Amino acid sequence: YCGSKSGRDVDKVKECGFTVDLGAGDAPYFREADWVLVCRKRYAQDLKPECCLDPRITQWYVGMGWHRMYIGEIVEAYAR
Repeated sequence: YCGSKSGRDVDKVKECGFTVDLGAGDAPYFREADWVLVCRKRYAQDLKPECCLDPRITQWYVGMGWHRMYIGEIVEAYAR
């Protein structure tokens, strides 16, 4: 469900029955997750189509904006 619906159109958290908890720095995560990594952002960069080494990736971005990539430092980890 989460990979096929947009958060702009539906409340995916509510529809899936997830429970939001807070980790370090009030980072939200889902209580129902088997594994959770809470990270501190250390670097951010906008992805660019000309940097894609595999041209198949660009098919998912036709007429849409590109994502931003983050590199993070793990500050907490939870396992259920």
